[in-house]
Amino acid sequence: MGTVREISKGKFKLTAELGYVGNKRKRKNKTVSAKNKTEAKKILTQFEAELMAKHHIDDSKLSIKNFYDQWLEKFARDHYGIRTLVETKSIIENRFLPEFGDMKLVDVRKIHLIDFFDDLKKNGKRLDGKEGGLSPSSIKNIYKAINSLFKVAVQWDLIEKNPSENMSLPKVSHKKSEVFTLNETNKLFELLSKEDPMWQLIVQVAAVLGAREGEIVALEDKHLDTANNAITIEQAFVNVTGEGVKLKSTKSDRTRKVSIPEGLMDELKKLRSIKYSHKLEVGDLWKYPDNVFLFSDEFGQPRRPDSISQRWYRLTRSDKYEKSGLKKIRFHDLRHTSATLLISKGVHAKIIQERLGHSRIATTMDIYGHVLQEAEQSAAQHFNELYKKG
Repeated sequence: MGTVREISKGKFKLTAELGYVGNKRKRKNKTVSAKNKTEAKKILTQFEAELMAKHHIDDSKLSIKNFYDQWLEKFARDHYGIRTLVETKSIIENRFLPEFGDMKLVDVRKIHLIDFFDDLKKNGKRLDGKEGGLSPSSIKNIYKAINSLFKVAVQWDLIEKNPSENMSLPKVSHKKSEVFTLNETNKLFELLSKEDPMWQLIVQVAAVLGAREGEIVALEDKHLDTANNAITIEQAFVNVTGEGVKLKSTKSDRTRKVSIPEGLMDELKKLRSIKYSHKLEVGDLWKYPDNVFLFSDEFGQPRRPDSISQRWYRLTRSDKYEKSGLKKIRFHDLRHTSATLLISKGVHAKIIQERLGHSRIATTMDIYGHVLQEAEQSAAQHFNELYKKG
């Protein structure tokens, strides 16, 4: 039963009782103006009715599926970027709900989740039909999605404790990526010298800035800081299943400004001038009236992110590439090449984190820890001279 307490003349604090979550009592408070306590009690009755009708959830009967629907509507759409939301929805709907959808939210225990994640490591759990269980990286992504659900359930006072908290997961090990040396990168640039200028610049931007495909095709004229030879990376094009290509913030929702060589800036300025000419020529046919994307066609339509990796794949399978002797790496490995070259020159990990746009330096250390260790060991060799015996 709710209570009414007078806090000053004509002011009353209403407390509506909403039951328990475990051993924790749930209440809602409201301060109102009323002539007297009798009128305040009438307002309390109305307040309780509104809560029951609109806001109150019967925690003891709420299923995971019903909670997920509310989480999606009232939380996820406002707190996740396009790509993250699509990936999280896919995980929950394809992995978690088939197993737990009908289960009551308050009944989920840590042991249920331990069994669930342990089962993911077994053969036959891949959705692509391939042999084997899920990789530690895939299991970690599933955990992040499920944990986000239960975190919100705790925030909303629907459960007392997050059952997925402090779970032990398989350790994710980052494989050493294939990267180019500085000489190989120069050789690559020479190989591309007879390609069309836009394609050359796409590859150079990837190798120098460490930018992702979606970030490269989302670069606009306004992102060039010609005075300081720097480029601002603040957005990316992403392919959203069922919706096509969408423009959004970067993967980590971070804006970064990356310094580049003067020679690269000169070439990008030339490309920008070409885009301005295209826009003037086509007039109203320009695809994005308020934007000038650098890596776009003559109508201002930017390239699809996946078209870059597709063209890169064709290049690395071409006769001229085979004759060059360069190893076959993924286009994304140009990003790793950029980081590795900087590490070899003694650039601090914090600077590399900022150039790559990692939200945490721990991510940079996890991915490039082995390279940093090799660089540190190499640095130690400089002291050998002190121990040489005459």
